[in-house]
Amino acid sequence: MSRGSVYALQLPAPRAETWAWQMHATCRAYDVNDFYETSHESRKSLAAKRICASCPVLTHCRDYAVAANEPHGIWGGMTPHERARYRWLHYRPKRT
Repeated sequence: MSRGSVYALQLPAPRAETWAWQMHATCRAYDVNDFYETSHESRKSLAAKRICASCPVLTHCRDYAVAANEPHGIWGGMTPHERARYRWLHYRPKRT
């Protein structure tokens, strides 16, 4: 990427149906604090990843977190570090 290149985040439009996937997320039955930890890999984050593993909307969640560059927590079964690596390897937003 050259110095002058700028990538814009491609977030979904703020419509209710765009976020409907969240209503089916397994994590809704858990305390939100279960998905946020200060250390890189802890028992808490591993437990959160196990919850995510069986979630029917795991892909939607991961794609949202990658596109939004979500800086904290377990989203789509990934830590912020794992999402950054995934973004680097797989996600190429449109240039503006």
